[in-house]
Amino acid sequence: MKRLEDGFSLIELLIVVAILGLVAMIAIPSISNTFRFSVKSSAREIATLIKDASNSAQVTGKVHRMVYDLKNQQYWIESSGEMTLLKSEESAVIDKDRDRRMTEKEKAERDKESGNHFHQDSLLTKNKRSLPIGVKFKDVYTEQSEEPITEGLAYTHIFPQGLSEKTIVHIADNGKDDISLIVSNLLGRCTVEGRYVEYKEAFKKK
Repeated sequence: MKRLEDGFSLIELLIVVAILGLVAMIAIPSISNTFRFSVKSSAREIATLIKDASNSAQVTGKVHRMVYDLKNQQYWIESSGEMTLLKSEESAVIDKDRDRRMTEKEKAERDKESGNHFHQDSLLTKNKRSLPIGVKFKDVYTEQSEEPITEGLAYTHIFPQGLSEKTIVHIADNGKDDISLIVSNLLGRCTVEGRYVEYKEAFKKK
């Protein structure tokens, strides 16, 4: 019997490579569009949640805040029964430096003792929400810090009087597309821009 030889011919390999190339040409734009859709829909979902938190704050009289977890790429709403005042830039820097040296347990005890304890608002976010695969928080700018927050937790505070903390949340996808979610200080109003918008540009700060 004639022994069969293993392996593929050069022509067969070229055909396989050509087919794989064709599949890649079709699939890559589709994947890119999927990421683009995901990052836009994520920004809209966060904007809607902030609006809901603003309405809830006015109805309940409680201070709310949107939490952005840049480590785990999650977000949720917390509320507190106590009034929370925005801090000056100097006090915010001092507090931030002190927080870095504190453990999570020490932070919880501090909040409990001060009566300014926030807890997850189960009516608005029963569970923490995760960004879709391929989408992430790039950074967050708030009134309390002119430097971008790129790690840990960041917040947008929302008050019963209808005021919100000015915030810009930058969301990106694997395709390097940037979306800017801009939170104004009135009635939780949010706008979504399809590019990276600087804090100074959004709020005309000189």
